[in-house]
Amino acid sequence: MEVVDRLARIEKLITIGSKNVLTTDEVAMLLGISTSRVRHLVCDRDIPHYRKGNKTYFRKSEIEDWQLSQRIPTNEEINKKATTHVVLNRI
Repeated sequence: MEVVDRLARIEKLITIGSKNVLTTDEVAMLLGISTSRVRHLVCDRDIPHYRKGNKTYFRKSEIEDWQLSQRIPTNEEINKKATTHVVLNRI
């Protein structure tokens, strides 16, 4: 990647960081996926979005929440939950 390309990417990322409403291209860059993948997520209604005419917009905070929506518990959390379940449900 050339220096000019890197600078352009950095500039776009800085712009995304300061915005609250994003376009499809900006969401793709933020998520590190292709624009077509974002469009598929929109089409399948798997990602929160808004429409104004034929344009699609995304609220940055909702995208960040969506990214973190399927948290995987740690082994420690699973073990604590299992221990609690065994203690409370003894026969």
